[in-house]
This record gives sequence, C-alpha cells and structure tokens, in this order.
Amino acid sequence: SRLDIGAGTDVDRTEWSRLVAQDEAATFFHTPEWADLLASTLPGFRPAHFEAREGGRLIALIPALSRPRFKAETLESMAFGTFGGPVLSEDAPEGTGGTLLAGFARAASSLRVGIAQLVDRSGRVDGSALPGFERIDDVVQVVRLDAEYEELNRRFKPSARNKIRKAFKAGVTVRRAESEADFLAYYTILEECSRDWEIRPRPGLEFFSALSKLDPNAVQMWLALQDGHVLGGDLNFAMHGTVMNWGNVSTDAAKSLAPNNLLHANAIEQGVRDGYHTYDLGSSGGLEGVRAFKSSFGTVDAPVRRFVMEKGWYRAVKRAT
Repeated sequence: SRLDIGAGTDVDRTEWSRLVAQDEAATFFHTPEWADLLASTLPGFRPAHFEAREGGRLIALIPALSRPRFKAETLESMAFGTFGGPVLSEDAPEGTGGTLLAGFARAASSLRVGIAQLVDRSGRVDGSALPGFERIDDVVQVVRLDAEYEELNRRFKPSARNKIRKAFKAGVTVRRAESEADFLAYYTILEECSRDWEIRPRPGLEFFSALSKLDPNAVQMWLALQDGHVLGGDLNFAMHGTVMNWGNVSTDAAKSLAPNNLLHANAIEQGVRDGYHTYDLGSSGGLEGVRAFKSSFGTVDAPVRRFVMEKGWYRAVKRAT
C-alpha cells in the first residue's frame, strides 16, 4: 500500500506512544513527553516532526524540534544533544527509515535552516540518506547491568569504592525524589553547577516543575542528603531496559563528601533491582577528567554518531556574535 511521508507539528500522541513502545531502540528522548516538555517550557522550540503513514496508520516517525537562532532556524532530532532518529513500527516496510531521513535532509537543506543535527544511538541511521551532513563518531560510557550489584561494585575502580565509603561515613544518604519541591531542589543545584556552561536556552523552573509530573517509571530522580539537606541529585530517564543519565550534580560545598559517586552507585544498584540491562552515563564531551570519573564505575564504550549540517554563513555569524 501507499507510503505517505510528511512533516507534522501535531502528531497523534496515542499513535506516537505506540511506536515508541514497539521499538526497542527507542529512548525517552523519542517520546512525545520529551518533545512536549521542551516545546512547552523552553523559549522558541516548536515541533518539526517527520512522519510516515501507511493506509493512514502511523508506522514511523523522526521526532524533531526547531527553534529560531541568529535570524535562522535550528533543526534537531532530538534537542539538547540527546538521541534521535527514526522510530519504527514492527511492520514498517524496509527502507521506511531511509525515506524519512531523506525528508529530514531536505528540510535541513532549506536556506532558513542554519544548523541541523541528528544523534543516533541505535546505529540504524544510514548516513547515505543524509547528504551534506558530517558524521561525527563518539562514544558513550555504559555500565552493563549483567550481574548482581555486589559483583558490579567489585568492578568499580578503587577510587570510586573509596569515595562511596567516604560518603556513607559522612552520613550521606540517597532517596527518590517524590515531589515538585524535590525536582526544584535539583534545579537549584544544577544552576550552581552550570553557571559557566554555554548551553542555551537553559532548562528552568518551569521545565523541572513539568518534569516532576511525568511518569516516575520513566523519569527517575535521586537526591543525596546529609542531615536533611540536599547535597546533589541524579536525573535519569529509563526505557526499554536502559537507564540514561541526564545529569549528576552536587553543590560545590559538598564535593568533598563525594555525593556524585554515591548517586551513580545507587542508580546502578537500583537498575539491577528493577531488571534493567544498561546504565548509560553518556558522553564525556572530550573531557578526560569526566571520562576518568565515569570509567571508575566499570564502564565500557558504546558507539554513538552525530550527523550535523552546519551552513558556512551560520558558522560565521556564530563566530561574530
């Protein structure tokens, strides 16, 4: 039957969620909840999704967002450096993903788009369907949750185990975030940690308030406390057996108590208990200190690829501003 390809700003949420549930390669960043969260709480973001329908039924989707920047537009699947690309139904015809990618590439070539990006964690994106895009190979560091926690803990480097013990001895405890106030406490610490970061726009109070109302099975936040005071937090997104770490933060004053180490250890232990198979700590961004910290938890490298089309004029405007 006929395959209809189109750009859509208002994809049916029930159909979209069904696709994500079927596709084991999908992450939380492919969900309508993530796209809606960014579009509703961050300035300028608007839906720019690409969908494939067969007989009127949604069988594939590339979630994407656009926003104005430097008198142009960005096009990202998905925004904030998280994973994107096609989500496919179990019975999508062969080549459907490539056809959608070609549509994404055509949209990216528009004069009004200054930069376009697609981040592929599943390895299913065929770069030949994205002419004009640069492929950038990277890795994320993951912990395979293939044993009981005690065995995984033995795989930690001594530096990590020592800091976890240090946190315990200092009376640091970890509990699950349970309220909007807990999420806003995390936001306050994130603001302290990220004051020198170049990420714009920055998720604010509205973002974390809305995040606190989403499914706690998918949105997992842990807080580190000492004497009732929040020292740090660990925000993760879980789907299809993988827990993806989005941000592990602590106050400057608490760094000596090693809450970050305890939070990661807790997430790994909880992941094992809940039956997940992977804890994804993300990319180190080329920072060796970050890479060493993550590797102390017994990580292995998993490939991730970014496909980027940045127009020369857009690059020049960025340098000039």
